[in-house]
Amino acid sequence: MNRWTILTLGCFSRNRYWGEEDTRSYRRALCTSTMITTEAGKHILVDPAVSGADLVQVLDERCGMEPADVDYVFVTHHHGDHYVGLTDLPQAVWLVAPGDVEQVRLQLPKYSKRIFPAMDQIVPGVKVIALPGHTMGLSGLLFESEDGMVAVAGDSVMTRDFFKDRRGYYNSIDMEASTCSIDFLMEQADIVVPGHGNYFLTHRAQK
Repeated sequence: MNRWTILTLGCFSRNRYWGEEDTRSYRRALCTSTMITTEAGKHILVDPAVSGADLVQVLDERCGMEPADVDYVFVTHHHGDHYVGLTDLPQAVWLVAPGDVEQVRLQLPKYSKRIFPAMDQIVPGVKVIALPGHTMGLSGLLFESEDGMVAVAGDSVMTRDFFKDRRGYYNSIDMEASTCSIDFLMEQADIVVPGHGNYFLTHRAQK
């Protein structure tokens, strides 16, 4: 079975569910980062949120791994907080949500030839799923684990609160598309790993 581990537990700059305004920043943003280890032993790091010594430390503490152990990096969308550590993983294959790959290439022109669009699967059993709304090109990953069907959703879901309200974040491009993406995840996933919070179970897992 595929296994998964939360590497960094995200937070974000403003949270309406804490009574904070959408119009100003209260803190730095950090995205949730996830390691997927497949049945075949391939390691996929989703949204590397930290770099340098912090990346080395978090891989060791959470997985007992080194940067050289990472086979693939998958970036869910083109916002910079989701690929902070990308260039510290030179041995890995760098994959980006296909709808956002050109924006990431523009933001990292020195590395543009190393950045590729993710196809239908990263490896067999780890599917790339379109989840538009936050950005129109955002994609997540969907895979079976011993815990059930897991969706690593990026910022299509910010936290459990946003999921429950079927709501996009303040800077989402299309709120209606965000709601549709959340509805899709409600039907497909037992567990959701959001973009800036801890994982949670869906109603599907409780049936």
